[in-house]
Amino acid sequence: KPTKPTKPTLPSSAPALSISPTPSHPSPSVTASRGGSTHSWWSATTPRPRLLLSFPFSFRRVPSERHISPMTVPAGVGYFIAVASACFNGSFPAAFKIPSVAKCQLHPMLFQLYVSCGVFLSSFLSMAFLPFNGSLTGADQDNTPPFPFPPLGMVAGCLFVLSVTFSFAAIPYIGLAMAQGVWGGSAILVAWIWGVAVFGNTIHSPGLAAAAIILLTSGVIGIAFCQNIADYFSPYQEFKEKHAAPLRGSADEDEEAKSLAEKDYEQKSNTKKMEWLTGMGFAAAVGLAGGSTLVPLNYVPKNESGLAFLPAFGVGAIIFSPLLCAGWFLYEGQIPPLHFKETFWAGLLSGLLWNLSNVCQIIAIPALSYSVAYPILQCALFVAGLW
Repeated sequence: KPTKPTKPTLPSSAPALSISPTPSHPSPSVTASRGGSTHSWWSATTPRPRLLLSFPFSFRRVPSERHISPMTVPAGVGYFIAVASACFNGSFPAAFKIPSVAKCQLHPMLFQLYVSCGVFLSSFLSMAFLPFNGSLTGADQDNTPPFPFPPLGMVAGCLFVLSVTFSFAAIPYIGLAMAQGVWGGSAILVAWIWGVAVFGNTIHSPGLAAAAIILLTSGVIGIAFCQNIADYFSPYQEFKEKHAAPLRGSADEDEEAKSLAEKDYEQKSNTKKMEWLTGMGFAAAVGLAGGSTLVPLNYVPKNESGLAFLPAFGVGAIIFSPLLCAGWFLYEGQIPPLHFKETFWAGLLSGLLWNLSNVCQIIAIPALSYSVAYPILQCALFVAGLW
C-alpha cells in the first residue's frame, strides 16, 4: 500500500543559511549558523532592509559580524579613469602655451596662484554631485553631511600648492626635461611606498614589483646624471682634452695663466654643482609633495571622502597659495606684472583641468589602490610632451 510521503527534516546540526540586515547597516547579509554559533561572510549596502530569509523555511533576524562595502568602481574602469587622470594632469599647463597668454611671460608664482583659484572654484562644483557620492565611496548617503569639510582636505590642498611651487623653483637650476624626469620618478616611488608600506596595498607579484622599482630608480638616476654620463662617453670631450691649444708665452706666464684657468674652472664647477644639488633638491621635494597629495584622503571617514573631500581641498589651496606668493615676492623684493586680464582666465581653465585629474584619482584609488592609481598619474609627463 503506497504511503503518503513525509516532509523531510534536517538534523539539528545542519547549517542554517539566512539573509538579513545588520543593526548598523540596514542591508542584507548571508549568514550560516550551526550548533548555536553564527558566522557572517557577506553583506551588501542597500538603501532599505530586505526580507529575512532563512533555511529551512523560516524568517528570522540574524546579527551580522562583518560588513564589507562593495567595490563601487570595477578595476577595469578604474584603470581607464586613472589614464584619464594622467591626460588631464598633462594638459593643465597647456593653457599657458596659448600664444596670447605665452607672450605675457607671466611669473611662475602668479601662474600657480591663478591655477589655485581655478582649483578652488572648481572644487565647489562638486557640491552639485554630492547625492552621487555614496555610489562612488560605498558610504551611507544618509550620513553624508550637507556641507562636508574635512580639515585634512586643506592639508591636501597645501601639498598641491607646494608641489607646483617647488616645480617652478627646480626648473631654472636643472632645466625642464631633467626636472620633470626626476620629480615624476620620485613621485611614483613615494606613492608606491605610501600604498605598500603604510596603507597595506597587496603586492600580487613581488618579483615584478622589485624589477619595476629597480628600473624606475635606474631611470631617475640616469636622468639626474645624464650630463655627466654624456661627458664621460663623449668622443668630442676626449678630443678637446687631447688637442687643447698650447699656451704661448714664457714659462712663468704659461704657469700663471694655467693657474688662473684652473681656479676659474674650479669656481665654475663648484657653482654648477651647487645649482645641480639645489635643483635636484627642489625636484625631489616636488615628488615628495606630489606623491603625497592625496594621502590625507585615506584618513577621512567614508562619508567625507570622494567628492565630499574637494571643497576643503580647494579652500586649503586658496589660503596657502597667496601666502606663498607673498613670501616669494617679499624675498625677491618686487611684484611682477599681474597680466590679470590676459592670463587669469587661462589660470582658471588650468585649475579646472587639474581638478578633473584630481577627481579621476579620487575615483580610481578605491578601485586600484593608492600604489597603482597614483603612479599611473605620472604618465602625465608623456601627455605634456605631446602638447
